[in-house]
Amino acid sequence: MSRHATPSRRAFARPSRERSSGQALVIMALAILALVAGMGLIIDGGNAWAQQRIAQAGNDAAAEAGAIQLMNFEVDKSLTEAQVDANVLNSITASAAGNGIEVTDAYYTDVCGVLLKPDGTRALSEGTAARVGAGGLPTNNHVIPDCPSGVVGPVQGVQALGKKQFGTFVSQVIGVKSLTANTRATAVEGLLQGCTASTGCIVLPVTVPVNITMCDHSGDPVPFVPPTVWEKNVTYIVPLCKGNPGSVGWLDWTPKGGGKAELVNSILHPNNPPIDLPSWHFMTETGNPNSKPIDNALNSYDGQVVMFPMFDRTCGSDPILANVKVPPDFGCSDPGGSGTNQWYRIPRFASFLLEHAYVNGGDGAICNPTGQKGGPTSCLIGKYVDFATSGTVGPGIGGGSDDNGVRGVQLIK
Repeated sequence: MSRHATPSRRAFARPSRERSSGQALVIMALAILALVAGMGLIIDGGNAWAQQRIAQAGNDAAAEAGAIQLMNFEVDKSLTEAQVDANVLNSITASAAGNGIEVTDAYYTDVCGVLLKPDGTRALSEGTAARVGAGGLPTNNHVIPDCPSGVVGPVQGVQALGKKQFGTFVSQVIGVKSLTANTRATAVEGLLQGCTASTGCIVLPVTVPVNITMCDHSGDPVPFVPPTVWEKNVTYIVPLCKGNPGSVGWLDWTPKGGGKAELVNSILHPNNPPIDLPSWHFMTETGNPNSKPIDNALNSYDGQVVMFPMFDRTCGSDPILANVKVPPDFGCSDPGGSGTNQWYRIPRFASFLLEHAYVNGGDGAICNPTGQKGGPTSCLIGKYVDFATSGTVGPGIGGGSDDNGVRGVQLIK
């Protein structure tokens, strides 16, 4: 009997090994699946984080684009509310498309970012909030907003809900083929409260070319070749060449007439009109600016950051539709001009840390240190600290509580 027992035990041992092999295959498959899931978490998780940041940046830009249209309406009441609403919607949609995201909904807010109902009162949910693209703006309740106390004000902002769908890499193996980044952004427009060290609020009646210029042997302005833009945080001697096209221009905000006395007043008491970027907008009528009163007025801002427009084209005739955003040479029958009664095309603003102004003439040793023949005897010395290339610079000096202020757009959440 013992001879037959051994084969019998061997016969029962084989299924046990087969079960062990099957269990090992299952464990290995589970381990591979866990490994793939882990790799998917690392690779696709990292991609999701990057895509979330991209989507948020795109949605921030879309909300800002909408708020800029509200800001434009504040300084130009020629549009109807229905037209402004359409402009806000179109700007948000175009900005979102340009940044590869989709804005699914957008709503109007006050300057505190509080959602508004169509009647201008507080909306407690998105379901009752005034939607962008509905054909108008929330009713202006003429209440001064107070963020800490929760008092809502008139429409001054846009809240945008965005999303960006993107494919996965490793996670497709476990059936996750795409993910979605959802974002929310609120941008508001309003008066800049006080001058800041970084951007300044004082708008001076001076315009400087976008590209660096120098005075030739005859004292006429000539650009660098190749064209070279001003750099930030570099001390420049900005030359005041002859009053020909391409030179620094002195601006009369209310042409014609006024001369030096009006120019001095505009420097000491900023009174510029609203300025769209870009636009043909300004006309000189100041006469020879070399005078001690102008020199003294400018130097009252020594050590401060001031703002002034920069130009890329001039025109000797009144450009058609001069006060609106226009193509570069639209309506100009005399490109360049002669330097007298000059129009300027303004595509950007500069924030300039003014070290000192030498506009009284006779300062060749400072303004023309190399002694170049025909070099400038007048100049501005300082650093460009910032540039604004979009939006609208509002009227007068910033920090006000009415229309005499510089308006800006800010992301608040």
